[in-house]
Amino acid sequence: MRTISDLDRITPLIWNELTILGLPFIRCGVFLMDQAQQLIHTFLSTPDGKAIGAFHMPYDTPGNLQQVLIHWQTNERYIDRWDEEAFVQFATTLVRQGALSSPDQYLKTLPPGGFYLHFLPFLQGMLYVGNTTRLNEEQINLIQVVAEAFSTAYARYEDFNRLEAAKEQIEKTLVDLRQTQQQLIQSEKMASLGELTAGIAHEIQNPLNFVNNFSEVSSELLDEMKTELATGDGHPDSYREAIEIADNVKQNLEKILHHGKRADAIVKGMLQHSRTSTGQKEFTDINALADEYLRLAYHGLRAKDKTFNAKFEIDLDKSIEKINVVPQEIGRVILNLINNAFYTVSEKKRQLNGTYEPTVVISTRKLEDKVEVKVKDNGNGIPQKVMEKIFQPFFTTKPTGQGTGLGLSLSYDIITKGHGGELKVETKEGEGSTFIIQLPGQ
Repeated sequence: MRTISDLDRITPLIWNELTILGLPFIRCGVFLMDQAQQLIHTFLSTPDGKAIGAFHMPYDTPGNLQQVLIHWQTNERYIDRWDEEAFVQFATTLVRQGALSSPDQYLKTLPPGGFYLHFLPFLQGMLYVGNTTRLNEEQINLIQVVAEAFSTAYARYEDFNRLEAAKEQIEKTLVDLRQTQQQLIQSEKMASLGELTAGIAHEIQNPLNFVNNFSEVSSELLDEMKTELATGDGHPDSYREAIEIADNVKQNLEKILHHGKRADAIVKGMLQHSRTSTGQKEFTDINALADEYLRLAYHGLRAKDKTFNAKFEIDLDKSIEKINVVPQEIGRVILNLINNAFYTVSEKKRQLNGTYEPTVVISTRKLEDKVEVKVKDNGNGIPQKVMEKIFQPFFTTKPTGQGTGLGLSLSYDIITKGHGGELKVETKEGEGSTFIIQLPGQ
């Protein structure tokens, strides 16, 4: 069920299911309530079980249709006998709403004298069964089972629509990414775009592959569900299996949304990476900057995660004079290094869960013609096999979805290209790392 034409096939399927259950009836249909548009989407059957077509009527349509809506809103069954006059009124309403060209188009298919209408509520609407005599309680309960099964199937139809929308958004993101790549070519900051292309394509292709794979799997699951509902002979096991399939589709939808957000974060990171700074350099107290961003990082992480806790130390060289930098950019670099340090010591603490004390130290030192800032942690260190990649765009050791791999790359560009300095790292696996910023002293 992916389009209105798919829904048109529902009334024959329900007709077939009611027939298999041995229920007496001469008409059936589905009334779907569209809260967003305030419309009742109505799908009715012909005397031989074929679909008449889809009618779309406003919530405020006068007549007996109001009773259908009211009973759905209160989650109650609505059973009534409509005489010929009631059906004439209904047919006239359909003509007035443009659903039919003339009342006879509908009335000529009805038996004389009217009949009983049984409306059974489900989450998204009402299942309708008509018969010349009123159905008994056991028969009505069987119809309610069919209504709940249809509700589950229709919910998966809505989920699939959302999944398709998410897929379209991912594909749009890929188009946006290609446009961004063209902008990067023009940027002096991204003169080495060729080195980025493989990483960009890899990062955006991963979530797109997930989208495509989960879309295909979900489509197969929905086909399987339709088969179960159409051939289940009313057996409860068929409905249970349909619900299990529905749960799988819902899990796929959650995964597709997760990877959609992942792709969105990658594109935003690229835009930030390509942006040429217009900030003016000014003489800045590097000690004050380091102290400010250390505290900012610590309290920011504490605000996001109340369980986060780590020791931090500050060792500042008071002899350092102000240096000519863009304070916002250097602050961004220091903040990124400190956040990474707090992340790695927190991970190590989770792994050891013992006497280990997570510690981050920031220090400054005046060299001959340079100023040095160090961010040191006692975390897990960086494996030698990834040392050569840590400053590459889109490389990250964090779990999928927790990092885009642009933080260190941006920091490296700011220090080396923006300020003529150096950014390097010393590490020992299992013991920790020290990131070292060296900036011109004058």
